[in-house]
This record gives sequence, structure tokens and C-alpha cells, in this order.
Amino acid sequence: MTKLAYVDASVWIARIEGKPPYQSIVEERLQSLEKEGWTFCASELVKMEVFYKPYRNNDAVLIALYGEAFTHTKILRNYPILLKESLRVMRTERLKTLDALHISLAVHHGCGQFVTADADFKHLTALPALWINLSRAV
Repeated sequence: MTKLAYVDASVWIARIEGKPPYQSIVEERLQSLEKEGWTFCASELVKMEVFYKPYRNNDAVLIALYGEAFTHTKILRNYPILLKESLRVMRTERLKTLDALHISLAVHHGCGQFVTADADFKHLTALPALWINLSRAV
């Protein structure tokens, strides 16, 4: 059985655009997950978040870097009751709309980890969160 780890936009951005210390921490954690047999996944929502700035700035280099990263990532598709389920997640996890959508997608597709650098997810109950603390990289 495939072990899926949903990788949040904060991790992709730190990995590709972050300062070198951030990139090192993220790479170390992601490599550890890969060695443990995790398959990285994301959603169209994650792609939308990470591509927003590069497309707005017409940054062909970043667009290409993200494009390459996502070719090695399983992209999870939306499902019919995503919005309804996300409302429940917003209430129970006390998350913002987009964050609840991410969690709903991850849970629906059977992800066993939610990998993030966003402290808002540190105390998830819907699935285990692997919080990458980038504050120690400063």
C-alpha cells in the first residue's frame, strides 16, 4: 500500500524559493520521508498557491522549477462533496477556508501525513501533521 504525504504549499515555496537554510531543512525532512517510503502528493489548490507569484511576475525560471517539482508529485483530484466536507473541517479544526480544503483532500485520498511549514497546522486532529519548523534556520 502506498503511503501518501500531502505536501502543503508552504513547504514547496520554502524548498524552491526559500533562503538556503530553509531549503536545507525542508530537503532534509523530505528526503527522510522518501527513505521511509512516502509518496509525495499535492492538489491543484497547492499548485495554484505556489504558481500564483511566479505567473504574476512572469518568472519563467520559477515556473519551470515548480513544474519540474510537480512532475514527481501525485496530484490529488477534487471530489464531489469536497466543499461540504471542508465546511466540517473548518469548524472542527478551526482552519481558514483554503486550509480546510487541503485537509479535506488529504483525508479523502487517504494521506497518512500532512507535511507543512505553516504553524496553523501544528495541532491537526484529522491526520498526523509533520510540521517543519523553519524558525530555527534564521
